[in-house]
Amino acid sequence: MRRMRLRASPEDRAVLAEPPLTEAGRLLESNQHLLDRPDIVVLGRPLTELRREARAAAVGAARAYLREAGEPVPEGDGDVLLVTGHQPELFHPGVWVKNFGLCALARRHRAVALSLIIDSDAPKSTTLRIPLWKEHEPAVKLVQVPFDYWHGEIPYEERTVQNEDVFASFAQRVRALTQNWPFEPLLPAFWDEVMLQARRTALLGERFAAARRGFERRWGCQNLEVPLSRLMGTEPAGHFICHVLADIERFQGIYNDVLGGYRLQSGIRSRNHPVPDLAREGDWLEAPFWAWQAGDRRRRRLFARMSAGTIHLRTGDQDWPALPLQELLQTLAAAGCKIRTRALTTTMYARLFLADLFTHGIGGGIYDEVTDDIIRRFYGIEAPAFLILSATLLLPIPHGNADERICGELAHALRDLRWNPQRHIVVGGHATESLRQHELALKRRLQSCRAEAAAGQILRRRDFGFCLYPAPALRTFLRQFLDELT
Repeated sequence: MRRMRLRASPEDRAVLAEPPLTEAGRLLESNQHLLDRPDIVVLGRPLTELRREARAAAVGAARAYLREAGEPVPEGDGDVLLVTGHQPELFHPGVWVKNFGLCALARRHRAVALSLIIDSDAPKSTTLRIPLWKEHEPAVKLVQVPFDYWHGEIPYEERTVQNEDVFASFAQRVRALTQNWPFEPLLPAFWDEVMLQARRTALLGERFAAARRGFERRWGCQNLEVPLSRLMGTEPAGHFICHVLADIERFQGIYNDVLGGYRLQSGIRSRNHPVPDLAREGDWLEAPFWAWQAGDRRRRRLFARMSAGTIHLRTGDQDWPALPLQELLQTLAAAGCKIRTRALTTTMYARLFLADLFTHGIGGGIYDEVTDDIIRRFYGIEAPAFLILSATLLLPIPHGNADERICGELAHALRDLRWNPQRHIVVGGHATESLRQHELALKRRLQSCRAEAAAGQILRRRDFGFCLYPAPALRTFLRQFLDELT
């Protein structure tokens, strides 16, 4: 397993594409040749047949989803499918570039662009991080502004807004903290769109995703989009899940072995990174899926065991119906039982069964080296190549040039003054200030330097939510992919 080492550039407006986007055509051709394998059989069905059905089902589900949301559906059909995905959150602009890059590549290669909304994941937070900045004041600090009450790790597909008053007042509360910024953030206009979606749905992630798509369309980017929850309800996705469950012992052995090798090669000691091992509890084996029942809302680990052609499932201490494999998913769905892929199996399904080319961010791309090895060993096929695309956009808030090096030089000068005062006495007694005055001046400069350096470190972060940036800068930054690749 190769160990990918990629980092986003700290430079403003820098773009990371690995390999370069101009290589997409070559990767597409290579992946299509690789995946044209009728000899690879998945639970009795050729991979080529499953891919054809899975792609048609995903595109159909995406079009139905957009129509139900009252949104225009992108025109055009094609045999080439480009895919990316992310959680429906207020991510930073470096994540948003994937959607615009995908749209541009689809136009160049006459393909269909599909973005997956990973609504099986749970929100990490219900706050937005804001830097408190005032002109002519060196200190900057971060505050967390809530847009809703925290309600535990409930997956986005179940996660409704808990306090509509807090949610509705969010933009106004942020405006009070950013009114002295030298630009108008996108947030007020974006939140107007979010609140329009509040009339249609109580789901937090759905409001964010639909509002974001509105701005994408205005800025020239229109992709198909579908929540993972809907995708997992299609027959080909169910076939994929059943295949893993039917061979869970072999799959778990490969999964854990690959993770162990990755940790060893990467010097990672924690058994929870990049993802935890799959557990064994007696003859129950943990499967790489989340599961819960309608009304429960909290996702749980799924355990399985096979016995005489019947599969037994449980989540926590709750047993699910024991069923023959061919009846499993339809019966469970009718009973309100939900099974969703987890991180590695989500991209495994997307890359093997849906995409001709998948686009990752940096983190997903690094960790999907693990997926590559699982694919090779479980399916007996070389893993298809993927793209990594990310970028850095800094908030256009002025900050000084002080850094740790300058502060270190001042600290060294202050120490030298204290321990070697004779070096700072002018020969002949013509010093313009006393040593005490010189020390106080150095202290003030060092304090100011440290405050300025700390402020710069905060303001040079690349992970602020996209809605904090000015719309013109965001539009220009994101549209560069459409302008250069199409």
